[in-house]
Amino acid sequence: MRCKAAIVPQMGGDIIVEEVELDEPGYREVRIKIMTCTICHSDIHALLGEHGAYEGPGIAGHEIAGVVDKCGGGVTYVRPGDRVLCTEVRAGCGQCEPCLKGHPWFCENIPPMSFRVPSPYSRLDGTRVTQTCSGASGFAEYTNAHEAMLVKLDDDIPFEIGSALACGFMSGFGAVLNRCQIKPGESFVVVGAGGVGLSAIMGAKLSGANPVIAVDTMDVKLEAAKKFGATHTVNPKMCDAVAEVKRITRGYGCDHSLVAVAARGVKRTAFDMTAGWGQVTIVGHQLPENEGLGDINAVELLFGKRLTGSVMGAVNLRRDIPAYMDMYRRGMIDIDALLSNRFPLGEIKAALDDSLHGALKNVVTIHD
Repeated sequence: MRCKAAIVPQMGGDIIVEEVELDEPGYREVRIKIMTCTICHSDIHALLGEHGAYEGPGIAGHEIAGVVDKCGGGVTYVRPGDRVLCTEVRAGCGQCEPCLKGHPWFCENIPPMSFRVPSPYSRLDGTRVTQTCSGASGFAEYTNAHEAMLVKLDDDIPFEIGSALACGFMSGFGAVLNRCQIKPGESFVVVGAGGVGLSAIMGAKLSGANPVIAVDTMDVKLEAAKKFGATHTVNPKMCDAVAEVKRITRGYGCDHSLVAVAARGVKRTAFDMTAGWGQVTIVGHQLPENEGLGDINAVELLFGKRLTGSVMGAVNLRRDIPAYMDMYRRGMIDIDALLSNRFPLGEIKAALDDSLHGALKNVVTIHD
């Protein structure tokens, strides 16, 4: 079928909206009529080639919410008309050894997440478009996705909330609950106060962390962090951030630190902000060659300092997302406050530009 999609004609080029041809959904795939797609900074990095180079036209957008339009063969989880969110996480088969051990990310029977692969879209001249991040692309009117990427969206949950849940929120909030596992009264610092970092602050506040420290170079984001539960804010442009975090924590450093931004040297900085017994959780990333940990060595880990990672909040997709939806409806988390501005698909370039200049999370509204 033909539909409109926002693509870059070549890596790093300006994004444009044009008519494309979308393949029919394959085995265990569904076609989704996209209602909303929130913008994650990973989309911007991917289109620029900062998550890896690609050739030819590219497409992004992975925080997707919509309605199932058509099902391919073998689909059992959803049917046409179901409201869904679509994410990079795969629900595992529940039967292989990794799934039975609670690690559905390593499922042996579900296709793994892949970046920079051929998308189901072709330009009208026949050129295949590259899917730059995730297994589905949300900057379009319709997309195809494997059913394992879907979670049913409750009728009372707005589509834009479903979109925010699909990546940014779960990546920060889930990382705190599933990886940090903060005990009441433990200290927490997040480096990077964008959508992921603010979601992490919500998780830290809900977990009873104190103090909760936000570190960012943009004052507008630090002000937002206070509204979400940060007790202290630190701008590295104005002070020695490591020294300030240690001052706040009586010289020890934090029990937990979380890195929610990709930049050279930031992992080392977070490590230095963490107490000798604490844990550093890495969420934000860029190209592997830029992700060295500096001069961290095993001696620094001997007394119990821990270093770990968290992809997409380390969530169990169809267990955790319904729980987050219930927290939202009960007012325990404020996802609405994460959403900055709304743009139609035709104004996606403005939406991306706005995201680079302080917007927390912009919403691209595809269908009414």
